[in-house]
Order: sequence, then C-alpha cells, then structure tokens
Amino acid sequence: MSDQPNPPKRENEAEWNRFFKLGEMMGDGLHNEPDGKWISKEYRQLSRILIPEIKKTDSSRRKQKAIAIDAQMKTLLENNKCSCGGCLVQKRSGTKVAYCEVCDSRYVARNKKT
Repeated sequence: MSDQPNPPKRENEAEWNRFFKLGEMMGDGLHNEPDGKWISKEYRQLSRILIPEIKKTDSSRRKQKAIAIDAQMKTLLENNKCSCGGCLVQKRSGTKVAYCEVCDSRYVARNKKT
C-alpha cells in the first residue's frame, strides 16, 4: 500500500468525469458522426456550468480588441483622406472599414507586410 493520502474530492466529481469523457469522445471525432450532435451540445453545457469564467474572459477580450481597433482607426482617419478629397469615417465600432462621406467609397485598413 502507498503512504500517499487520497486526493481531495471535488465538489462536482461526476460532472467533471462526464466532461472529460465527452472531451475524449470529441477527440476521437465521434461528435462529427451523423448521430453525434448531442456530444458537443452536452460538452458546451457542462463547460458553462463547470467553468463559468471562460465566457466572461472571451467577451472582455473582444471588447478590449474593439477599443484598440477604434483607437487605431481614429489616428489613421485623421491622417488620410479619400481620393475625392472627402473625409473618411468609421461607421461601425470595432471594424477596420471606413467610408467616404462624399462619394461613399469603401476603404479597408490592413496590416503592412514587412
């Protein structure tokens, strides 16, 4: 017999075991089978119950990214004008698309290739 104590029991041991089993089934690709849709559905439900902070971090990350894009677009639009001479405006927050106020031309901000 070993002298190591048993690991402490988790509060939701049954749910965690089910969660791990479903993860293994998904790893084997069973959720892609014609009758396997329930596997991914149940996995998603258990993940929301067992790890509620996942959804919170995803939405806050998305908001921070949108704020950063808005700041970049603001500086970009201050320096650039449309080919017709009109002002460029970002019509939707969090996007890298700008439109001319005069001719309604569409411009997309892209990363420079180095």
